Amino acid sequence: MHRKKQKSETRPARRAGKAAGIFILLAMMLFLVTGCSGSGNKAITSLEQLSEPGIRIGVPSTIIEYDMLKKDYPNATVIPYTDSPLGYRDVANGRLDVFVYAREEMKLAIEHGTEGVKLLDGTYHSNDAAVGISPAAKIPNLQEKINTFIRELRADGTLEDMFDRWVLRSEYEMPAIPKTENPKYHLRVATSGTVMPYSYYVGTQLNGYDIELAYRFASWLGADVEFKVIDYGGIITAAATGEVDCIMANLYRTEENSKTIPFSETLFVVEMTGMVPDSARPAAAKSFWDSIAESFEKTFIRENRWQLLLEGIGTTLLITVLSILLGTALGFGVFLLCRKGNPVANGLTHIMIRLVTGLPTVVLLMVLYYIIFGGLSIPGTIVSVICFTMVFGSAVFAMVNTGVSTVDKGQAEAACSLGFTDRKAFFDVVLPQAMPYIMPNYREQIAALVKATSVVGYVTVQDLTKMGDIIRSRTFEAFFPLLVVALVYFILADLLTALARRLELHTDPKRRTKEKIMKGVKAGD
Repeated sequence: MHRKKQKSETRPARRAGKAAGIFILLAMMLFLVTGCSGSGNKAITSLEQLSEPGIRIGVPSTIIEYDMLKKDYPNATVIPYTDSPLGYRDVANGRLDVFVYAREEMKLAIEHGTEGVKLLDGTYHSNDAAVGISPAAKIPNLQEKINTFIRELRADGTLEDMFDRWVLRSEYEMPAIPKTENPKYHLRVATSGTVMPYSYYVGTQLNGYDIELAYRFASWLGADVEFKVIDYGGIITAAATGEVDCIMANLYRTEENSKTIPFSETLFVVEMTGMVPDSARPAAAKSFWDSIAESFEKTFIRENRWQLLLEGIGTTLLITVLSILLGTALGFGVFLLCRKGNPVANGLTHIMIRLVTGLPTVVLLMVLYYIIFGGLSIPGTIVSVICFTMVFGSAVFAMVNTGVSTVDKGQAEAACSLGFTDRKAFFDVVLPQAMPYIMPNYREQIAALVKATSVVGYVTVQDLTKMGDIIRSRTFEAFFPLLVVALVYFILADLLTALARRLELHTDPKRRTKEKIMKGVKAGD
C-alpha cells in the first residue's frame, strides 16, 4: 500500500515538473521576443570609432572579417555569431554596439522589417564572391568550363542583369531557363539556402541569384542539376572531399579558402560595413499581441512555411527512431558477443567504443560523411542514422554491461542448477533483474539522442533545426522559429521517453508470474 501510494503521489509531481519546465521555456522565448536593452557605449557614427575601448562588435564566425576585427581592434570585444538575424536583433536591443557584415544583406534585413537599426557609411572590407570548385569534381575541366561560362555571361550583360535584379532592385522572380533534355553530366551544387537574395527558400523551393546561376550553368553545360543544402561550416569540406562538384552560395574567395579548393573568376564584390542602433528611428510601437500575430503569420502562414517545419520534424523523427531501434539492437548484440569474455570481440568493442565516445558527435558525423563514406553516394540521412546508431549502441552496451554486473553471479548458477540453459538463465533470471538498473539510463539516453540529432544539418540533412534556420533567414526573427523548434524537441523527447517508460513496466521482474518464469523448464528437473 505504501509503495502504491508513493507512486500515485509522484505522478502529480511529475506533471507539475513538466508544466514548470514548459513555463520556463516559454518565459525564455518571451525574453527573446521582448529583448533587453543594454547601456552600451556612445553612439557610433563611423567605422573609425571601432578602435575605441570597450566597443562590442558582432560578426559572423564563418567569414574572414572575424579574425580581421580581432587583429585591427584589440581593445574591442569581438563576438562571433552563427546566426546573423540574432546579431541584428542584439544591435537593436543594445547588446551590441555594431554588427559587421555584408552591406546588401543587412540592407535587405532592414527592408524586410528589422527595426531600430541603420547602416554606417563607408566600407570596412571587400570580398570577391566566386564559385567554389571541387578538386575532385566528377565533371572534367570544371574550373575552365565555369570560367568560360562566367566570361560569356559578363560579355553579354547577363551577369550584370542578374546582380541588378536580385541584389539591387530586389526582384525575386526566377526567370524561365530551359532544362537539358538529354543531360551529358550530373551537376551537384552545394548551396546555403539561408542567405537572401543569393540562396534562400520560397516555400519549399530554392530561389535566388546563385540558384539562377546554377540553372543557367547546367543548361549551358548540358547537365541536370542537384542542389545540396549545407551549412557554411561544412560547405568547403563538401567540395574538398568531392561530395559536390561546386559551391554556389555567395562564397568568398579568401586566401584561406583558396588553399583548400580552387575558385572561379569573380562574380561580384561584396562590401562589408557596420550595422548600429538608430536612435532617430526606433522600433515602431506595437502591442505585444500584434507583434505575436505578425511573427506567427510570417513564420507559419506566409509561403506555407509550416511545410518546412513539418518536413524537418519528419526527418528528425525518422533519424531518431531508427537510431534508437538499430542502436539498441547493436549495443545489446555486441554485449551478447562479449558476455563470455571473447578476447577478440572484447578488444574490438573496446577500441570502437573509445573512438565513438571520444569524439564529439558532430565531428564523428562529418568524418563518416566526408571521409569514410565520402566516395560513395550515400544520402546524409542514412549516414546520420549510422552515426547515431553507433553513438546510441555504445551507450546501450555500457548500460547493459553495468546493469548485468549488479546481479549476483550466484543467480545464474542457481538457475542452471534448476535446469535452465545458460541462454535461458541469462534472459529469464539475470537480465530481468538488471532491467531496473538499465532502463532509467536508457530513457536518459533517448532524450539525449533526440537533442543530439540537431547537428545533422552539417551533412546536407534538412532536419528540424535546419528548417528553423531557413525560416529565420527569411523572417529575420527568432521568436517563433526557435520556440517551435525548442517545443518540438521537448515533445519528441518526452514522447519517446514515455514509450520507454511503458517498456520498463513490461520488463519489471516483479510483474512476472511464476508460470512465465518457469516456462520452458523441464518438469522433472
